[in-house]
Amino acid sequence: MARTCNRRVKIRQNKRVQTMRNLKAHVISVTLLLILSGVMSGQTNDSLQTEASLIPPVLELRTYVEESEVPQNRQVVYHLELSWVGDMRRFQIMQIPQPELTNLLLESSSASNKREILESGEYRCIKTSTYRFNPVDIGMAYISAMEIKYQDTVSGDVDALFSQRLSVKVIDPIAEGGAGLNALIYIILLAIFTAAVVYFIILFIKRRREVKTAPEPMISRAEIFHQKLAQEVDPKGTNLPEMTDLMSRIFRDYLSEAFQVPTTESNTARILTQLKDEGIEEVNLQKIEELFSKLDVIKFAGGTVNPAEFSMMYGIVENFLFERKKLEDAENA
Repeated sequence: MARTCNRRVKIRQNKRVQTMRNLKAHVISVTLLLILSGVMSGQTNDSLQTEASLIPPVLELRTYVEESEVPQNRQVVYHLELSWVGDMRRFQIMQIPQPELTNLLLESSSASNKREILESGEYRCIKTSTYRFNPVDIGMAYISAMEIKYQDTVSGDVDALFSQRLSVKVIDPIAEGGAGLNALIYIILLAIFTAAVVYFIILFIKRRREVKTAPEPMISRAEIFHQKLAQEVDPKGTNLPEMTDLMSRIFRDYLSEAFQVPTTESNTARILTQLKDEGIEEVNLQKIEELFSKLDVIKFAGGTVNPAEFSMMYGIVENFLFERKKLEDAENA
């Protein structure tokens, strides 16, 4: 009996030892599995981060005006904004030209840089140029498209972005605020002036016994073609070849009537020579030469027209007609 009991005790001890060994082996296996999965996860994250770092940032351009309608005695505020995600030194802006303006004069400009933190922890870099323009006359004013050149400082690549052509409507000036007493004085003076004007008008009518009507204002030729260009050519239209052909015919018709230039028969050199003899400035002659060169390529070589080129050509024609309008109005005054 004693031997049987001893055997049973030894069997139980052997089972316990075997169970402890199996438990230790299981713990070691689980520990190794956890360590390997952590290493693989770290390698995966490193791989994803490496792939993300290889994707170059994208430079974005945004242009806008604060108000689309501005009184004549207020300023047009125009913003040009460049932004990208990454290092502030990643892109070097090589050139931001002064915008070409129609019915606007540059008053001042400023620039600023800032960074905004994103939810991902990265930074968005923003470079902003702000321009303030003074309206010239009541009517439509335009800010032409611009080409902004930049360089990727990492890859060394040079590229360019094109801004949109923006328009602003200049409306009647608004009255400046003043004290109540000043307003009352102005009203009294206006009433006295109005009474005096009425008195002299009645006196004049009695003496002359006739009423003379004022002659209608003369509209200059350049103004007529400027209105025709604005009404018939849509600078934002989708049918650019048709709009380009129509714009070319309007401009050639104006040159033919204003300077007696037979544009349908003359070549570009002859047109420029005759315009130079008429006193057209050299800077305008260069722009007209560039315009006709592009039009000849489109017409005879079957070239295509992209929105940036069409906006540039439209701006040349519009600015030339606007300048001629001011000169013709001064001559007719």
